Amino acid sequence: MAADIARQPATIEAFASRAALFHALGRSALAPGAGGRIWVTGCGDGIFAAAAAAGFAARLGLDWRPLGALDLALAADRLKPADSVVAISMSGNVDRTVEAARAVAAGGVRMLALVNGGGGKLGEIAGAKVSLGLADIAPFLCGTSSYTLTVAALMALASGAADSALPDYAALAAAQRVALAAGAAVVETIAPPTGIRLLSAGCDLGTAQYGAAKFVELTRIPAWSADLEEFAHSQYWAMPTGDLVTIVAGEPGLAAYATESCRALAELGVATFAIDSVASPVATARHRATLPDMPPDLFPLVAALPVQLLAARLARATGLDPDTRAHLKGDALRFRVSRMLTRRSLIGTGA
Repeated sequence: MAADIARQPATIEAFASRAALFHALGRSALAPGAGGRIWVTGCGDGIFAAAAAAGFAARLGLDWRPLGALDLALAADRLKPADSVVAISMSGNVDRTVEAARAVAAGGVRMLALVNGGGGKLGEIAGAKVSLGLADIAPFLCGTSSYTLTVAALMALASGAADSALPDYAALAAAQRVALAAGAAVVETIAPPTGIRLLSAGCDLGTAQYGAAKFVELTRIPAWSADLEEFAHSQYWAMPTGDLVTIVAGEPGLAAYATESCRALAELGVATFAIDSVASPVATARHRATLPDMPPDLFPLVAALPVQLLAARLARATGLDPDTRAHLKGDALRFRVSRMLTRRSLIGTGA
């Protein structure tokens, strides 16, 4: 996993040579008609990436709507002819995403599948498909480079749909290298907590949701995500003081609220970790990974890296192997039930 985390800057730089293809597909397959929306669907990392790219798409003037695959499957008949859909699945075989795609296709709404490889069932259903083209380093790795590349690909598609310029991938790769160094320095100082709360809002909420999923996949430490404000009205009241509160804040206004939250939590003795930027500091956090100044809507492409580093580090610190995630497959019954819940077609294949 360390190698997969480390290759993300190079992966983003390599994507620059293919970004024009995604831009063109966004323009031809996704540009909405008058009053139309772009619905972006998936499960797990797919829907987190859709949320992470939403701020960028909104800045371009798009009505970009991340929607879970189950919600879309239940509501596909309400889509309008002017709408378009991006369906995300690396394997193309996640049950609910496939079902949502079938429902969208039945309604005749334009759809693009974003996959990695052949595209599986999803690639067969969608009117158009495009692959990230990212080779796996090892089987069953936790989504790291595939996640940030998905976010980058969605931003390229959004640029095409809005007929706008592509992001500066060289600058983003440079910022990711800073994030790797800043994250590596701080995560070694964080002791395993009783639980992890990942909080944010706006452009960064998708990163918090993604982070909680990574801790669930890599550790046995309970993890939750929430809106920064709603946490104070809900999770806070049941939170052990041994938990770690991690706040992702790439926007100055959000950082100001995060600063006050970290100051308050310090009175309770709760450890806090802020993933902030030079332009949006959270100086009251006990631990900080400070990233370069960048537009807030691009921050999700960089902020995910310190989260990944912390998840991998805490996995090893608690006796688990992030390179194999053997603790997941080793529980044969739980793993089989997971496939019954999400990928019935893979039962018995070992995948």
